[in-house]
Formats: sequence, C-alpha cells, structure tokens
Amino acid sequence: MKIKKAVISSSGFGTRFLPISKTIQKEMLPILNRPIIDYIVDDLVKAGIEEIIIIINEHNYQVLHFFRENKRLFNYLQKMNKTQLYQQVEHLHQKAKFSFVKQTDQDPYGTAVPVNLARQHLENEQAFLYFTGDDFVYAANENYSLAAELIQLYEEHQPGAILSCDQKPEDQLHRYGVVATEQDGEVQKMTRLVEKPKPGTAPSNLVNVSKYVLTPDIFPLIDQQQPNADSGELYITDTLVELAKQRSVLVHPITETYLDGGNVKNWLKANLTMAMNDPELKQVVQEFITESHK
Repeated sequence: MKIKKAVISSSGFGTRFLPISKTIQKEMLPILNRPIIDYIVDDLVKAGIEEIIIIINEHNYQVLHFFRENKRLFNYLQKMNKTQLYQQVEHLHQKAKFSFVKQTDQDPYGTAVPVNLARQHLENEQAFLYFTGDDFVYAANENYSLAAELIQLYEEHQPGAILSCDQKPEDQLHRYGVVATEQDGEVQKMTRLVEKPKPGTAPSNLVNVSKYVLTPDIFPLIDQQQPNADSGELYITDTLVELAKQRSVLVHPITETYLDGGNVKNWLKANLTMAMNDPELKQVVQEFITESHK
C-alpha cells in the first residue's frame, strides 16, 4: 500500500504572534502572497498524497475557507467582468481531497492531539504523513518534495515511524527537541529525544522539525500516554519515544532549507528567503537595503 493520506495540524493559538493571531491563524500568515500552509499542501500533493486531513480550531475556519471553493467570489468577479482573477484561486480546492476535523475547547492540547482526532480517517492505513502547519522545507528545484523523500524511505524500510530533522549549530540546540541516533546499516534510528538540552549536553545536532511518517501503531500508545508533567500537554514526540521501544523509528535529516513560520523573527527570515529566490523581488529587497544605508 502506498501512502495516500496526510494530516496537517492547524488548531493552535499561535501565541508567539499575538496580537495578530487573536483573529488570524498563524498557518494563514503569508509567505509572500501565499499562506504558510499552502506551501505544505503543495509539498504533499507533489508526493502523490490524495487526501489531506486538516485539524482546525472550532472557533476559526480560515483554513477551511481557503481550501474550499468560493462561488460567492466567483459571482462577484463575474459581475465586475474580472473572472480572469478567479484563476488565481480556483485550483486551491482541487489540489486534493480535503477533510476538516475540529479540535474543540474540551479536547486535550499538544502535538499528539491533532493526529489522534484524525484517527477515524487513518486507522485502516498502513502509514500516513503528519505535518505541522507553520513550517516547511524550501528547495530551488520546484519538483522537490520532503513528503516524497519520507514516503520513499518508508517504502524501503517499513519502520514504525519516521521523523525529519534539521541540523542546527551547537549554540542553538537548547531551543529544540534534539534527537539521539544510532546507525543501522544505511539508516539512522532514533534512540531518544531530549527536549531543550542544556548547553553542551545535546546528544547530536539533529533537531526535530515535526514532519513525520506515522503508522496506526501510535494510537494505542496515545491512549495510554500521560500528559507532560510540566505543560499538561500530549506530545507526539513522547509517543514516538515509546514506539521506539517496540519498533524502529527512523531519522531523516533534511538536505534543503527549513523555513519556520512559528515566530516573528523566523517568519520574517522565511519571507526574505523566498523573496531572495525570486529575481524580481530580490531586486526590490536589494534596492531597499541599499537605500536604507544611505
């Protein structure tokens, strides 16, 4: 069976972006003229994913509206003799089959919760993808897909799960969940994960970037999982640590540019990275920098 389904989490509060995230989902914040989550959807579609289950907050339907057909907009543009503008959005709802699952105020919180809420869509799958909705991997090659790399790795080795990692400098490792690995032939296996290690104690320079291949084996583990003692949340990384005691959990180091839209500074860097890879926008940025230094 080929992996055909993916889950994207898009139900958090985005507190690092307050006050704008009081009304606008951080996954809908723009990287140039597209929301962050649209780059993730494109990555999944390139890999052949047919159904994308997006976990949304019960109080915020922005993502749903973005990936649903908008006949009201079409009718307006038609009335104004501007139907050609609809070409910019008419393909969005056609990219894949989209299913939307609400995360309510009564549901637990944490990164294991969205995938658990999507369980009814996934229990009969051999494996599926789980991506967070506020970060993505950029490559100059427009055909590149992180999801495709993960699927290929899964098909070759059939592990219990795979997590993607980015390499970070030693002085930044204390900000992340750092993965300890062991080599097993041509693959790396996760042995443990250390959240925000103290400086000088990190087990590697590989940090988790929350892009996974998962199997239904995780669901019984989530059912038994206790919330984190410090935050009270259910973390998918804790689930994977338990899974690694039963089945292999592989580590996939990414080779392209990881762009994190989860906070203001990284969101700005992501926009500048994308702008500098567009010839027209690159000129605008360079002219602005030149003018600002006069």
